[in-house]
Amino acid sequence: MPHPPSDLATAPESAAPSARALVARRVLQGGVLLGVLADPLLRNEQWGLGLLVWMVAFAVIATLIVHQNRRPLSLESRLWLAVAVVAAAGLSWRGADLLQFFDVLAMLAALVLLAMSINAVPVAGLALARVRDLIQAAFGTGVDVATGAFALLVRDAELHTARRPTNDGRVWRIGRAVVITAPILLVFTLLLAQADPIFGSFFTFPDIEIDVVLSHIVIAGFFAWVVAGWLRRSLLTHPAVAGTPATPLPLILGATDVTLALGALNVLFAAFVVVQIGWLFGGEALVLRTTGLSYAEYARRGFFELMGVAGLLLPVLLGAQALIPATDVRTLRFYRRLALPLVVLLGAIMGSAGARMQLYVQYYGISTDRLYAMAVMIWLAIVFVWFTMTVLRSRPGSFATGLVVSGFAALFTLNVLNPDALVARANLARGEAGRTGAAGADLRYVASLGGDAVPMLLSALTAPGVAAGTAVPRDRCAAAAILLNRWTGEHRAWMISNWTQWNSARRHAALAVRANQAALQRLACPDSGRGAYSGR
Repeated sequence: MPHPPSDLATAPESAAPSARALVARRVLQGGVLLGVLADPLLRNEQWGLGLLVWMVAFAVIATLIVHQNRRPLSLESRLWLAVAVVAAAGLSWRGADLLQFFDVLAMLAALVLLAMSINAVPVAGLALARVRDLIQAAFGTGVDVATGAFALLVRDAELHTARRPTNDGRVWRIGRAVVITAPILLVFTLLLAQADPIFGSFFTFPDIEIDVVLSHIVIAGFFAWVVAGWLRRSLLTHPAVAGTPATPLPLILGATDVTLALGALNVLFAAFVVVQIGWLFGGEALVLRTTGLSYAEYARRGFFELMGVAGLLLPVLLGAQALIPATDVRTLRFYRRLALPLVVLLGAIMGSAGARMQLYVQYYGISTDRLYAMAVMIWLAIVFVWFTMTVLRSRPGSFATGLVVSGFAALFTLNVLNPDALVARANLARGEAGRTGAAGADLRYVASLGGDAVPMLLSALTAPGVAAGTAVPRDRCAAAAILLNRWTGEHRAWMISNWTQWNSARRHAALAVRANQAALQRLACPDSGRGAYSGR
């Protein structure tokens, strides 16, 4: 009587994996490797040099996987990869929190554009992209980052074909038995060791903190999941087939729609500009007579609302242009004739916003929020000029390129200009000028800035000069206490010594405060370094 076949003898031979499955497995391997690297490099609460090291590793691994897939990186792809690495470097260079936030956004945006350029989804590169393509690329990348790893595991990698059975199946049987037996044996051993101390003395178990182990697993798993999803988007998402009909627009605008909507906005903007001419030339007396506000109070109001108007008008004009069929020449002509004066009127409104900010700074001084707001306004002005030169001249395909390039250029310019140092220098110079009727140097605010502002503030505090001398005495001792509270102590020393969090601005600030610690302790108020700065 023949023996029954073993459990493996009846299993079918593993099918050969497809080319797509091989790519998917490389993607999973790259994701796991980068996830493991992310745990020691990015687990600390303030990112610094560790992010740059991780991004360099990401660039190397992503490039290798792309080349293994026989898809060499184009010049544009290499450029976006370099931009992502440079943006990551910003977190180990400047110390301003908001600037670091924008650097991270720039890094993510560069990775979205990199995925788009590698796989031509939805278009082959930035030069061919419209604004709607950029939105689609960002949304699609986000979806793949969130769900792509799951698709890799359950479908793309074809893991059921990964096992290679041996001739007699012995390795598989032994391995499977070990996997089944090990956890059962471990659980019973732990229970029996706890039940009897003498029996437990024969076993030595490592002291493992479950919450720490779980945190390592979560961090490594999160970044592995994200990277695998991004790589899937870059290598395995199918480009749209040429000739596929475009998705129909949800709304089509006609001549009446465009004329009424843009015409009404022209009337509204024109009326506002007329009012602005009045206060620009009428001066403080007109403002006080009509609003009851002082010139400083009037300047303080409305800037961010006007910035909101400028920021909202751009999507309105772009959306209107996108909803007009390319074959409707008459409506497009109405659109251009009404959009051009609207942009001109917006320029006057932005000029009014700039004048308000100038008055605001004159009375209250400069802050990082006001500096960033002015930078955004200047960037929007450049964008609207580019809009006029492209969209309003029947060349809408070039607009998205200028929008993206100018945005990255503005952010990198801010990194070079060093906003915290600029604001600190302006505030200290304001104290030296001693303007009548205006606020002097606010040393507490300068002390609350990032590490780039610390060296010049220390010079003002420890080497008595006009800037520190004209400040309110309480502000001087409060600024010294804030510096000591922020840049000394065990936590700060640990952060500076941890190379993954290394940041040039933070390191120089900590070293400078430590070198002047004795002088600051003589100046410091005992109760002024703990409260948060409220601003003005």
